[in-house]
Amino acid sequence: MAYEIKELGVGGLLDQAIRIVKDQFGLLFGIVAVLFLPFSLLASFVELAMTPTIPDDPTKINLAEVMQAAQQAQLYSAPFYLLNALIISPLTNAAIVFATANLYLGRSASIGESFSRAVKLIIPLLITNILVGLAVFGGLILLIIPGIIFAFWFALSNHVVILEDISGPKALGRSRQLMKGNIGTLIVLGLLVGLIQLALIFGLGMFLPGVLRVIAVDVVIAILVVFLTAAYVVFYFSCRCKAENFDLNMLADAVADGESADSPSR
Repeated sequence: MAYEIKELGVGGLLDQAIRIVKDQFGLLFGIVAVLFLPFSLLASFVELAMTPTIPDDPTKINLAEVMQAAQQAQLYSAPFYLLNALIISPLTNAAIVFATANLYLGRSASIGESFSRAVKLIIPLLITNILVGLAVFGGLILLIIPGIIFAFWFALSNHVVILEDISGPKALGRSRQLMKGNIGTLIVLGLLVGLIQLALIFGLGMFLPGVLRVIAVDVVIAILVVFLTAAYVVFYFSCRCKAENFDLNMLADAVADGESADSPSR
């Protein structure tokens, strides 16, 4: 199915992301179901099992015991968060970005191919993310504002690594180039998606009991990861269309391929 590949506003970005996720939900959700969702559920159940039960009667609450149990629960959860940050999330994100980009451009994609691409890029992604973290952290230490600016400049660094085979400082420079004139769009997009996420998770937390709440929240988060990643992929290509006429170049290539296929020599 053909999608709009051009410079888009926030409404267009969300519309294209919704269409991609709706059309290819089985494939994209299958990617998060390989590692991200099972790992999230395991971590959530471990944390739930370690979380102390608070009595309904306030007079029977031992604050010291509750705080000690909460700290112990966090201690058991810490390795899960670390593994998720270093391995699970980067691999899953890279696989979704690669698959979504191929689907958006009208190419084929599969779960195996997407994870194969992600595994090959785990070291370049790790190096690039460390550089981004150092830049943002250093900027925050200096005057706070530079750190925020760096975060926006380098927001597309991972996409550059995954889709352009550029990593390290060059990926940061390329991301800054693509983000020129697009920071406002990214801010509005992030706010809208963040509000949707908060509303869904808060609603589930209010109306579902313990175990069901954990399962429902983790599944919803997995779906939101797919949607948010798809939206950022569309945003990446929108930035390319604005910066380097990516859409016109694609059209020219398609016309050239059509002429070659129809020529007598072929």
